[in-house]
Amino acid sequence: MPRIIVPAFCAILALGGAAQAASPKDLGKFGSWNAMSYGEGDDTRCYIASRPTSMSPPQLNHGDVVFFVQSRDDKDAHSESSFQTGYSFAKDSMITVKIGDDSFQMFTQGQSAWLRRLEREGEFLAALKAGSSMTVDATSARGNGTSYVFSLNGVTAAARVLEQCDD
Repeated sequence: MPRIIVPAFCAILALGGAAQAASPKDLGKFGSWNAMSYGEGDDTRCYIASRPTSMSPPQLNHGDVVFFVQSRDDKDAHSESSFQTGYSFAKDSMITVKIGDDSFQMFTQGQSAWLRRLEREGEFLAALKAGSSMTVDATSARGNGTSYVFSLNGVTAAARVLEQCDD
């Protein structure tokens, strides 16, 4: 089940600049990616987040669109990737994420999506670090096909901050 709703909200606030509630701590900007943390002490979580460089179709209202990767204390995965938009996805739909020759599937719920196979998180993070751009294709609840391109400039440096968060 989704465990990333709170950081998604924090990422939107931090990237949008309108933090009225307790805002996340800024850990640095690395190219197109921001590193942040929230919580305190042993409950601190870190995440990296980015907004798309392009959104299609341009005439649609996409709302706040953010892709991020959160640190996680789990023997099976040390990170958890998530994608969030300002609209609801088609019920029971899957999102396709392409990074170079690699392709990943994300399951959807409401306005959020998570990597379908948690055991691929390490592979996904490695693909992010090796790639130059990421394309995310989705379908809205209204049946509109949408596509987003994210720059991966700076993701390797941001991921180092994410990995150090667990230490």
